[in-house]
Amino acid sequence: MRRPVGTALVLLSFMAFARGGAPTLSGGARGGVQSQVEITAEPNHHQVFSNNYVRVFDVSAPSKASTLVHRHNYDYLFVTLGDSDVLNTRVGEKPFQLLLKDGEVRFTPGGFAHSILNQSDRVFRNITIELLQPSTNVKTCPTSCVVPTPCAAGKSACPTVERLITADQWTLNRVTLPASATLEKHTHEGPHLAVAISEFNLTQKLEDGSTREIHSGTGGFNWVKPVVHTIINNGSAPARFVALEFKEVRQNHP
Repeated sequence: MRRPVGTALVLLSFMAFARGGAPTLSGGARGGVQSQVEITAEPNHHQVFSNNYVRVFDVSAPSKASTLVHRHNYDYLFVTLGDSDVLNTRVGEKPFQLLLKDGEVRFTPGGFAHSILNQSDRVFRNITIELLQPSTNVKTCPTSCVVPTPCAAGKSACPTVERLITADQWTLNRVTLPASATLEKHTHEGPHLAVAISEFNLTQKLEDGSTREIHSGTGGFNWVKPVVHTIINNGSAPARFVALEFKEVRQNHP
């Protein structure tokens, strides 16, 4: 998996917080309306990948600081990296608090602008995944939605696959592989984006017998074409990641 390169702009955009105030937005505020920037121009949103399906941003906001007001023109998912406490302020709406857990994933319909204030004592980080095609019939699993997964090892070493969110066009699962565990041979009929919630060292075994080592830090990602494979955790700690898989489009032929 690739790891996005950091940038000093993360700190520069928060210099206005030296005296406890919010950063001055480009263009300022006129007539009580704050200026807005596109998400690609918000200094704390670093675009790290894009294709016809998604645009991926590595988001990092320092403690006690706010982002610029920025627009979300597309529906999106975000993967929380570390427990977080943020104040979400949408333009024209009352601010509301978001208490997020490490590894939590949420879906948000686009078409709004907002800023995020990090209220915690640690950096707020997430991976934001813009969905460039419309999503319909989006449903979040209300309780535990564990997907049955083959396991030849003892129960403590079995992988866990949770189906968190589904749509007509895609499915999002969260996977936990205990140390030395194996996610047995399985098929991805469509392409998928994998995002690391934890650091890990994995081995991917393909149908032809070839293998590939996958090393990732937290927030690393990988775009994978349709594949049949087996995944093995080579590390001494659990490996955690989410997989956003797009459903294969079947064409009807006369």
